[in-house]
Amino acid sequence: MLDVELGRFKAHLDGLRRPVVDWMSPGVGVNHVSSVLDDIVPASVVQWFDWCNGVVGYPGQLQDDVNVIPGYHLLSIDEAVRLKPDYASDPVLGKHWVPLLGNPGGDLYAAIWVPGAEAKVVGVLIGEPSEVEFSSIEQMVVVFNRCFESGAYFVNEHGRFAMAPDLYEEVYAQISTD
Repeated sequence: MLDVELGRFKAHLDGLRRPVVDWMSPGVGVNHVSSVLDDIVPASVVQWFDWCNGVVGYPGQLQDDVNVIPGYHLLSIDEAVRLKPDYASDPVLGKHWVPLLGNPGGDLYAAIWVPGAEAKVVGVLIGEPSEVEFSSIEQMVVVFNRCFESGAYFVNEHGRFAMAPDLYEEVYAQISTD
């Protein structure tokens, strides 16, 4: 269940003493998410933003310290909506979508859906074609959790959040074929 996986996700961040844990904003409910998106959204999208609505920013904060996976930070629903016009021409995103995670270079993980169906997650990399990477938000979080558990996500000798690409690919292949 997504709520259990999200709880595990935050526990992994806490276990690695990631500063972002203290800066995670309280979630917002279905009414706020639906009104901001002006759409009927899947339960998993509501659950994501109910779990956490972005990260509180502070002067001097380092990007690495706000990342929840290497290279990506949580977006608030308001930040996510402000980003949408920049990606209007992406044919994979379609009409019903919202960014979940982003980075300063413009890369995203975004939830996409058709009305009445559950959301999938698209990876948007600037300069590359967007593609569905996860069959659900829950699958994405399961992959992230397994990456923490396998050591694919770790804090390196310089105190920076890092990833072992080969381990990530192993975890992703295992989960995506389950």
